[in-house]
Amino acid sequence: MTYYAYFASHAPLSTESIGYQPIRENVYASELDFTGLWFEENMDEETLKRFYFSKHVRLRYQTRCTSNYLPIEGNYRFNNPFSQKISNLLFDYIMKALEDSPVVMYYISLDGHEDEEFATFKTIHLSEIQTHEDLHINDRECLRIIRDDPILDYLEDESGFIYVKHPEYIRNYI
Repeated sequence: MTYYAYFASHAPLSTESIGYQPIRENVYASELDFTGLWFEENMDEETLKRFYFSKHVRLRYQTRCTSNYLPIEGNYRFNNPFSQKISNLLFDYIMKALEDSPVVMYYISLDGHEDEEFATFKTIHLSEIQTHEDLHINDRECLRIIRDDPILDYLEDESGFIYVKHPEYIRNYI
């Protein structure tokens, strides 16, 4: 079975391949240069309609990618340059997504098991992430990563609409 890393956002996510470093078309200096990620979008090619990879994540824009070196907690090899490269690429991808979206959902699951309940669901702020290692998660663990904006703490769902009537927010920020 294959593990996939899934991403969801309020803004379109990049589907460009990242990490590959050919010296010319289809020619690579090393196996590490041939290691990268390509992303699959949640778009049905026949109907051109979006679908959800998981019934638990309802954000409009979603992508997924796979690699033999996904940074799955407990399975990550710190001294392996392939593992480090993939971990850094995922970190950069999420940071770039957070430039355009206030929230990014990130989870890892075996292909075909996306609809199972998440084993763990955590909300973390962007300021809590210091290195790529802070994004190492387990199978079916989901991170809701939010930018450091006070209004986002009161956003109760993933609808994409920021409508706040929370009394504490009104008292402190309005």
